[in-house]
Amino acid sequence: VGGKLSEGINFKDALGRCVVMFGLPSPNLYSPELKEKMAFLKSSAADKGDKTDKGQEYYENLCMKAVNQSI
Repeated sequence: VGGKLSEGINFKDALGRCVVMFGLPSPNLYSPELKEKMAFLKSSAADKGDKTDKGQEYYENLCMKAVNQSI
């Protein structure tokens, strides 16, 4: 989704007013940069006593950001 068809389409009439997404545009979980960012967020949250997995939360937010930008 990341910019392929998310911008630049102009519908002048009432056609094409529905967006259907099949699946979610998840980032590559095996990317070294993403793995390091997730590990850092998880460890920094654990140091503060937070029991939620901030790395997983960041990953899900990246996915939802791509969905929101495509609508």
